[in-house]
Amino acid sequence: MTDNNFSNDRRRLLRGALMGVAAAPLAYMSVRGSNALAQDMPKLSEDDPTAIALNYVNNAADKDDMREPGAICGNCRLYLGDSDAEWGGCTAFPGKLVNVNGWCSAWVAMS
Repeated sequence: MTDNNFSNDRRRLLRGALMGVAAAPLAYMSVRGSNALAQDMPKLSEDDPTAIALNYVNNAADKDDMREPGAICGNCRLYLGDSDAEWGGCTAFPGKLVNVNGWCSAWVAMS
């Protein structure tokens, strides 16, 4: 009886491991984004409800009174785009592109 339980447990473990390996690339792309997918994402509007909640602006100079000096999306830890691109992904706004020169209250300095 114990040999049968061992075989079932081993199969269950292997099946779970294979599922995890298969799901890893999808999870990575959803967290980090993809340059190929980024081209298809819409640009974040300042009128978007999430943008309003986080005080997002496309031009950080519009919020000089609220932000730290030099704080822009391009030097934020949450920004996923290239620093030389005008628009890029952001973990604070999944599925939307933010302006590299933008800013929101979720800004976190890069370490």
